[in-house]
Amino acid sequence: MLRILAFMLLFGFGGHFVVSQLEQRMLYPFDTARMSPSAVGLKGIVEKTFGTEGSSLVTWVAPPRSGKPVILYFHGNAGNLANRAGRFARFTKRGYGLVAMAYRGSSGSSGTPTQKAITADARALYRQLDRVLKTDAPRVLYGESLGTGVAIVAIMASSEGRANPPAAVVLEAPFTSIADVALHMSPDLAPLVKLLTSTWDSAANASQLTAPLFVLHGTQDKLIPIEQGRKIFSLAPASQKEFLAVKGAGHTDLWRTDVLPQLWRFIDRASRL
Repeated sequence: MLRILAFMLLFGFGGHFVVSQLEQRMLYPFDTARMSPSAVGLKGIVEKTFGTEGSSLVTWVAPPRSGKPVILYFHGNAGNLANRAGRFARFTKRGYGLVAMAYRGSSGSSGTPTQKAITADARALYRQLDRVLKTDAPRVLYGESLGTGVAIVAIMASSEGRANPPAAVVLEAPFTSIADVALHMSPDLAPLVKLLTSTWDSAANASQLTAPLFVLHGTQDKLIPIEQGRKIFSLAPASQKEFLAVKGAGHTDLWRTDVLPQLWRFIDRASRL
């Protein structure tokens, strides 16, 4: 499909239309189905809506236990919140609070997903977190795949002086930019990438990563090569940071029994600083 799209562009078949279709199919193929936390067996997590710029966003929310942080979770570009139920259950079992935002067009959220819209939504949620969860617990931003780019731009709300900085940041399989991911998938996409409106240039924004940082990336990730994760890690100015190369893991199988204890250790330690 990627080669066909590149061919269409090269031969004048409406470049911007082709790119628009490429972005929607590859970047934002969200599942629109709205399911309640209880419908997928989650206890202690409730659904709340968050209004921003004319859209109504679905969030899944749980308060933290005393002394525990809140995980502000930005998911990847496939499925919906219900697909992350197992992760959310692990968070709450450890006493962590949770605020997981469903992007526009996902999990019952209204609107159309674009980089501009998602960026505005993530920053608004970060600035006004008490609208969905009233707590002064430390915030830990967790970004998964596409969500790593979202988490990084969300931090900008704190760098603008409009919110407290996060206690820590976790990036799972981060990428340097959408253009780099596309070119890794197929060099034939070179004519297309310069027309992208969703660039998610995390390498350019990595200067925002000053909080304690934990990056995990699979050594066999064929979608986002580990070299991109290492690049984000090296660009991050955080004085406390850890990189975990998960041996033999791909893009979606990083939450292994040998990985989770290290993740929990980092979150617990960083949120107590």
